[in-house]
Amino acid sequence: MGRSKVLATAVALTGLLVACGSADGSVGGGAAPDEAGLALRYGALRERTLDVIEDGSHTSAAIGSLNAFSVDLFKAIASEDAGNVVISPYSVTFALGMIFAGANGPTADEMAAVLRIDQPATDWHEGLNAYDLTLDARTSGSPTSWSAANKVWAQPGLALRDDYLDTLTGIYGSPLAEADFAGDPESQREVINTWIKDHTEDLIPELFPPGSISPAARMALVNAVALDAPWEFPFDPEATSDGAFTTVDGTHVQVPMMHYNEFLPSALEEGSHQAVELPYGGGVLSMVVIVPEDFETFTSTLTTEKLDGILGSIADGGIHLSLPRWQSRTHLRLNDVLADLGMPTAFGPSADFSKMTEGEHLWLDFVEHEAYIEVDEKGTRAAAATGGVMVGSHGPTIDVNRPFLYVIRDKGAGTILFIGQVTDPRT
Repeated sequence: MGRSKVLATAVALTGLLVACGSADGSVGGGAAPDEAGLALRYGALRERTLDVIEDGSHTSAAIGSLNAFSVDLFKAIASEDAGNVVISPYSVTFALGMIFAGANGPTADEMAAVLRIDQPATDWHEGLNAYDLTLDARTSGSPTSWSAANKVWAQPGLALRDDYLDTLTGIYGSPLAEADFAGDPESQREVINTWIKDHTEDLIPELFPPGSISPAARMALVNAVALDAPWEFPFDPEATSDGAFTTVDGTHVQVPMMHYNEFLPSALEEGSHQAVELPYGGGVLSMVVIVPEDFETFTSTLTTEKLDGILGSIADGGIHLSLPRWQSRTHLRLNDVLADLGMPTAFGPSADFSKMTEGEHLWLDFVEHEAYIEVDEKGTRAAAATGGVMVGSHGPTIDVNRPFLYVIRDKGAGTILFIGQVTDPRT
């Protein structure tokens, strides 16, 4: 199969900076080292390039994985009593993708299963990021504004492997910055949050809450996405009026309802659901609204195949649409969700991220996610950010959680001064 090179010149690699925190979101007060200096300290750094299979098989398989993970993640978070929920599986996938690139052994196997990867990891990385570059190109110059960015902060002196750096910079287009987590984690947290705020049009002002990043942090890997999309067919604000809405618990409330009559793609399945597709300006992106007859049954039995079937059945037709205005924000720590989905090993000392570093043993401390959406007569504004923080120790963790022996000795002479055992610390 033929391959072609794609070069993302818009995502230029930035220099590594000396960490001390600055208001512009960079990490450092001194000048950035030159490229040769970076190579000596962190190995090969390169521009974002991808090998793209001409028939698109890597990309289509990666999109299939992302969509399957989207349904899994939604079902794990949303429920009848969860209230309004908005998440960006796209953002979560890219943040986890950068982390997955450094995973090895059972840790990598678990992450691949959760991310629904059914192709070689290298092909998945290439396909996912080829799509990201394609989406960026297709929305460029469109009335719909879409942006996605990745960035990694690392503790000074952390020995990152050359091939892992190649993946971060050459495939994910992620600039690298140093951050002195050990010396001043709060300042670095503020720097990272400022970068996220800037890359989400101020919609995600604080992904990492105060105190969330500890001095044990070694890396923070972050993705941010932002969408500002006007409707292809805007609602007339004059037609908006109060209308009845039945909440999930059966309560009837009055909310502002937007209205119009248009030929819009829709799908109606008697006794199951109604669906309508609202295109955004430029025609690249759209919102599909699905209204189930039985919300709880529908969401609990949702599968990727079922969703694909609904989306595939949408066809043009004349309808009258009434749609509420709404805005929603969801902030989640995804540790338990991801562990329950099948990747618990990543969140503890038994994790294997040996493809990431040459020396220090790392594991995932937490994965934070926040998403926001606002829908009105003009269109949709939305943003999301996802960050994973890696922590480490200088050796394996020893849990003294069972009967043990102890010795008190003269270290210099080797003389045993006391010896004993503990079989029950309570007595």
